[in-house]
Amino acid sequence: MPLQIFTSKNGKKEIFDPVRKKRVAFTPEEYVRQCMIAYLLHTLQVPPLAISVEKKITYNGMTRRFDIVIFHQGICWVLIECKAPSVRLNPDTLLQASSYNNILQAKYIVLTNGKENMVFKIHNQNYEPCDELPAFNEMIRTL
Repeated sequence: MPLQIFTSKNGKKEIFDPVRKKRVAFTPEEYVRQCMIAYLLHTLQVPPLAISVEKKITYNGMTRRFDIVIFHQGICWVLIECKAPSVRLNPDTLLQASSYNNILQAKYIVLTNGKENMVFKIHNQNYEPCDELPAFNEMIRTL
């Protein structure tokens, strides 16, 4: 399904988020986020109700927002950190995601800027690089 891009009444571009079920400002990072959501929904077959987008969490007394998280039966399976295509993925990107993961305890962490993807499976607090995320049904089979 193609991404839906609109022009708002004030002339700004917006993109439709099928998870939040609303139009949001079209930014380079949001475009990457929506491409990832489309991949999760259509390729990995993640149910829309299992996906949370841009929710607040508190870490060390500071409020932050994660980009995308996949939950199933109260377990956080995947934490996805999205960056604009102009932002290089580096150790600081992983540090940001892993700080969120101190609270969320996801089984996988994904970093993406739309051009480059890094996937890690977390096992005994070690980050093991993976080629890709498994399909949703395969992922949750380990319950």
